[in-house]
Parts: sequence; C-alpha cells; structure tokens
Amino acid sequence: MDWKESSTDEIAHYYHNEFEQRFSQIPNFIRESQPKEIGIAFPEAYPVKSEGIPPKEFVRRDTFGRRDQLNSWEGKNSILEFVQSPASNDPIGGDHQLASPEVVSEPAIPEAVYYATDFHDRNWLLTVDIDAKDVALQWAESVVDQDTSKLTSEQIKSEAGVIEAEPAGYPYRFEDIDQTLNYGFEVQEYFRDHLGTNDTQVVYSGQGCHIYLYDPDKMYRYSETNRNLIAKTLINRLNIPIDKPVTTDESRVIRLPYSLHTGVSRVVTPIYDADFDYRNKAKPDSLKPAQE
Repeated sequence: MDWKESSTDEIAHYYHNEFEQRFSQIPNFIRESQPKEIGIAFPEAYPVKSEGIPPKEFVRRDTFGRRDQLNSWEGKNSILEFVQSPASNDPIGGDHQLASPEVVSEPAIPEAVYYATDFHDRNWLLTVDIDAKDVALQWAESVVDQDTSKLTSEQIKSEAGVIEAEPAGYPYRFEDIDQTLNYGFEVQEYFRDHLGTNDTQVVYSGQGCHIYLYDPDKMYRYSETNRNLIAKTLINRLNIPIDKPVTTDESRVIRLPYSLHTGVSRVVTPIYDADFDYRNKAKPDSLKPAQE
C-alpha cells in the first residue's frame, strides 16, 4: 500500500526529476495571469539568515515586481528554481532570507507548494475546496443512529467505521475522496448553468478536490457579498461541504497543480472526469511499477 506520507528522499526526487517535466502543463489561466505570490511550506521549520528571527515553516514570495524577485515561471531565478531549491534560490535579501543550504544540515525541500488566488491582471480567482475529511463527516453523521450533538468529529467517524476503513490512519475513506470528485463536477456544473461561464477547472488535490472559476470578463468582480452568496448556495442548497473561507477570503493560497501532496504521495492533478483514478494515475513515477 503506497497511500502514505512521502519521505524526504521521495520529495527531493520528485521536485528534481519529475516536477520539471510536468511544470509546463500548469494551466494557462495560472501561468499567463501570473499569481502575485508563490508559497512554500517546509516539513520542519527552516532557519533564516538572521539568528534573531525564528525559523520559518511557511514562506510567501512575490512572483515579480523588483529585479531581485521571481519574474518568470522558468529560466534563471525562476519560480521553477525556487520550488526545486527554495534556500538556494530565495529571491529576497535581508534577515528574512532562507539560510544557505551549505550551513544547514537539512535540505530546504517543499512539503507543499501554493500559489496566491489573486492575480496582477484580473480579479482574484474564485476557488472552492472540498476535503475528504469533511465529506467523511457528512456521511458519518447520516449513518450513525444516535444523537451526535455531544460527540466530536473523530467520535462520529469512529462510530460510523470511517477510522477503521482504508486508507488506514486517515480521517476519511477512499469512498469519501470519490465523493469529493463527484461534488467537484457538481460545482462545475453549477458554475456553468448559473454563472454562465465555461471558464472552470476541477483539480484533484490529494485528499479532495479544488474547483476554479477563472472567467476573465471584467464584469465578474466576485465581491465579498457575491463570494459569500456562492458559498452559501453550495453549502445550503446543494449540500456540499465546502471549506467556506477558501471561497470567501481573497488572500488565500492554494496548492499549485502538479505539485506533490506529500501527505499521501500523490500529484495535484487537473482532471476532466469524476472517475479519475487518483490512486494510480496521480502517483509520482517513482512509485509506479516498472511496467507502467
């Protein structure tokens, strides 16, 4: 069973050997619009240049603006180089710069890679996040034959058999990930039917899915009121357990397509069908049998 956390070696192998090949497939609505920031989370807090500043578990870097900032997706001093080796290619200077890997025992490898959902040349990206753990709770509450008001989420899932089901050690079942993908395409259909746009994309996120609405028409400003209305509609009318703040907060970051979800050793992948075989098709090449 390879549904597991990625090892340090597996993460490093992915970003230095496989990621570059997939990097050019990042959807154009992200690449061409140039998100304002790229974010990187580390497996453990990584030291910075100044001893007076605590190590960083997460950093956000501007993608362009000054000469010393990331200014392109590929090439010298690019987003690609920063993701592959954050400390070696940290674009900022000063005390908050990541410490040189030459003087730190652990390499600065990305546990997760994110991009900001606001862009320089358009209004921010409308994003919906559906997580398998929330779908699991929704299902568990529907099958547990007792008052759940005084039970924790973990207790409800345990009563329903979620905790004992595969994948072992995770707060959801594989069936719950399947349902997130079904919900994802329901959301996409809602966008198309009720918001009048085909500029949407569903992405398998590792432990659920993301749905993007990226209509470039300037009439779509997605004010706070509109974002809240859309979120409430999905939750209350369609009964889809979305992570509401992801939709309503314009300062969010979200996983970059084709980055590695190290918690399950799967690649964040744009998909076009709810039947996407994430257990096999989203594996890094290093985990696939030789004949594949």
